[in-house]
Amino acid sequence: MVALREQAIKIKMNPLDVEDPYPGQNEHILGFDADKLRRAANKSLRSNRLHRQYKQWATENDMTEDPATPRINLPSDADYGKRVKRAQTGMREHCLDVLAQAGTNILRFITGLHGLPVTRPIWLILPQVGAPSFVSHGSEKKEIRARCNTPVVTRWVEWAEPVPGPMTHQDALAKYLQETARDARTIGIDFNGASGANIELVRQVLGTHRVKDAGPLLRDLLTIKDAAAINAIRLCCYVVTTRQFEASRDAIAPGVPEWKVALASFAGTERAAELWGENGEQSPLAHGLHMTGSGSERTARCDAAGAARKMWEGDIVQICRCSTGFYGHLIGFDRPVKIGSDEPAPEMRKVIDLAREAQEAALGEGAPRRHGWRCPCRCHGSD
Repeated sequence: MVALREQAIKIKMNPLDVEDPYPGQNEHILGFDADKLRRAANKSLRSNRLHRQYKQWATENDMTEDPATPRINLPSDADYGKRVKRAQTGMREHCLDVLAQAGTNILRFITGLHGLPVTRPIWLILPQVGAPSFVSHGSEKKEIRARCNTPVVTRWVEWAEPVPGPMTHQDALAKYLQETARDARTIGIDFNGASGANIELVRQVLGTHRVKDAGPLLRDLLTIKDAAAINAIRLCCYVVTTRQFEASRDAIAPGVPEWKVALASFAGTERAAELWGENGEQSPLAHGLHMTGSGSERTARCDAAGAARKMWEGDIVQICRCSTGFYGHLIGFDRPVKIGSDEPAPEMRKVIDLAREAQEAALGEGAPRRHGWRCPCRCHGSD
């Protein structure tokens, strides 16, 4: 039992959750008494009830999938069509005649376009009635065509001498809107998805009085998850938890520098490649920072980036994989791992227990209920 619980500590499980094969005979092992064990059992039962409630809800909403055998199931044209209709309904509610968006999240959400650089803006245009389209740099036209079904209707080029057609993204955007939405009084721009400089350039050509922040509408669209989005999040969880974290944890040892733990996380590329299979357009490479920090001083900070500090016996190693997801979807994933088999100090044990209790309380508040979902972020889906 001692070995089981020591291993549980290493892989960041609560030792109280490890089943004792000889109940009643090890009540004070590692300092855990019988009352604590019974409380842990009650927590486990409560967790199982929540899990059963979730499974019933997921079955009713056709969102079940065997986590051992995940599969790529990207949004279909029908899914994108539903999202477009939701966006257009929201435009009417927010009094926006046209949307012009350059943020990567909304481009992926509406059209499936993913993985292109954002140095030069790619504008997604959506009217209140009709299909979406792109205004992009000429060099990106073929790439956009290969990755999604939304057409590029206007392109712009950068050149030393004047050339026919628009030579800046704002002029191309203004030209297209002049041709297709001359009477549009309000044009919604995501102030978080475009740079301040680009927003100012767009204001100059479209008119400051016409440009409005579409942020509240877009937050509603992205917050409410449909089945296709939930599936993508599942795949993200699968890649992060079954390969990135496991590989990082296995690389932890006394004398090893942090950067080697961060480097090991890139093994998640293999898992992502397995999911993508023969897809010739989507890269399995994990974008983002593989944050890793060790020791009391570095783990007390928010974003230790996996530097040359060597880890030692008794250290806590903080692993953060919040920005290394799958298909543009990220999860909040932070795990502390203790090096060695010694029991954490009492103060550390209090912190771990408090964090676990807080997480369980949050999960309990957000769990499915018989009469609907109570989660304040409305992540249950609406379609």
